[in-house]
Amino acid sequence: MDAKLPRTLFLSRGNKAVAWYRCALPAIALGCDWVCYGGEPPNLDLAWGKSEGELSFADLENYEVVIVQQPAGAGWAKAIRDLQAKGVIVLADFDDDLHGVRKKRDHDFADKFTKKRLAEFELGMRTADGVICSTEWLAQRCARINPTTFVARNGIDLKRYALTLPERDYVAVGWSGATGHLEAAAPWLQQLAAVMREREDVHFVSVGQLFANVFAEEFGARRAFSVPFTALDVYPSAMANYDIALAPAGESNFYRAKSDLRWLEASALGQATIAHPGVYPEIEHGVTGFHAATPGEMRECLELLANDPDLRRRVGAAAKAHVTEHRNVQVASRQWVEVLQSVVPVSEAA
Repeated sequence: MDAKLPRTLFLSRGNKAVAWYRCALPAIALGCDWVCYGGEPPNLDLAWGKSEGELSFADLENYEVVIVQQPAGAGWAKAIRDLQAKGVIVLADFDDDLHGVRKKRDHDFADKFTKKRLAEFELGMRTADGVICSTEWLAQRCARINPTTFVARNGIDLKRYALTLPERDYVAVGWSGATGHLEAAAPWLQQLAAVMREREDVHFVSVGQLFANVFAEEFGARRAFSVPFTALDVYPSAMANYDIALAPAGESNFYRAKSDLRWLEASALGQATIAHPGVYPEIEHGVTGFHAATPGEMRECLELLANDPDLRRRVGAAAKAHVTEHRNVQVASRQWVEVLQSVVPVSEAA
């Protein structure tokens, strides 16, 4: 990255997938430092990541900009104010509507987002110099707490998905993701089950949530299997077990805040995706994927793709070409450049 940038540190909350996409990838693309954190200031544990050497909490003041993923609580609020007093710009990064998580009955961690905990996240958001979000909708929502908001969309690391999809004598349909999606996925999966009853050449694979376990009871392990939660680096090869990706979504704020990462990942593999238009508006229907607002529409698209292997390959190739040109991490990093240069102009960067 040739752009002149302020000396910047990305601090990710742990080392899960969200840390990779929201902190590690942009930091690597921009040539910035990145480390994971645990605990709360001043008892902050810093580990992993990418930096010239080991960092301590005291080293944060040596940066011009510190981007903190989901800072929460009085400890972070004080740390942010102390850094600001020393001339450091502190930005908070959020990629979920946490109030939406709290209301999700099918989210494994909903009970952890109590009103008290949400107030702590809002304190961190309010104290920061600005908030970076992964979608425009989420940025507008966060602006009620901190009016200085920015949008930096997720990008995809294409090399990790540089796999050859195997030839199959059947059509595998897949879903991948974490918790909180059962209510939206269930109606689509019911339609998928109906298709599988009519066609023995249609299989189902789930990655992360064990959705396919229920299917295995009816269709057997050969036609339905789940890949459990595993290391992030394993996900591309796990996803390579299917040909058509499903990306359902609901109408709640939980989904309105979501990025289109599921489509980016499937497209990087050259898979055709059937997706809800509310979360995946960038898809060009019939060209780089298919939009389905209802379970019935999903079934129509699924049957079309299952019947036509050339269509699957053509749409998958178009999706991969689009994502490669417009949403790879190098392109996505330009938004981060704009954010950093807006808070520390080039003339002031060290």
